[in-house]
Amino acid sequence: MLKKQFRNMTQNSFSRYAKNILLLSIIYFLFSCASHKKVNNLASQLNCNKTIHFVFDNESKFVKIEYKGDHSGNSEYPDYKRTFRESVEELDKESPAKIEYKDALGFPSDSIIQVTVRIEKIVWDFGFSSALMETELVYKLPDRNINIVGNNKVHIAGTKKGNLFKSLKHGNYMFLSIICDE
Repeated sequence: MLKKQFRNMTQNSFSRYAKNILLLSIIYFLFSCASHKKVNNLASQLNCNKTIHFVFDNESKFVKIEYKGDHSGNSEYPDYKRTFRESVEELDKESPAKIEYKDALGFPSDSIIQVTVRIEKIVWDFGFSSALMETELVYKLPDRNINIVGNNKVHIAGTKKGNLFKSLKHGNYMFLSIICDE
């Protein structure tokens, strides 16, 4: 009889534990996607009829991620150029602007804004239950430079590639919001 009660208690505890894990997973998923979905929503509302070509500055490849705070785990370093290209391509799907990734600058044109983007610094700040990646970007236009900090905040866990992708996408959106208003 005691064995049976113990087995039922163990099964009930496990069931409660599984439900808690499921609930926490759902909450984590909702919070980790919130800022990314916000950028997608804002990008879709841009009023922009310009054509913009983004070129990745290869000097960006040498920037290392700076860590602040305690963290565990160590995901691989992403290919910055590829991650940047993917962020531009996804933002193109979400935005009414005509944006493209190019490997190099083309001939100057009045109808196309060409911009070279350089990653200056990446800081990943870890808190108790969240982490904020801030990516300092310089958007080089023929007549000026625009400095922007793209960021992405996650709760509980994240990868270098995922956070870099989202912070680059946020920075590119911020650039579009400036350039499209001109």
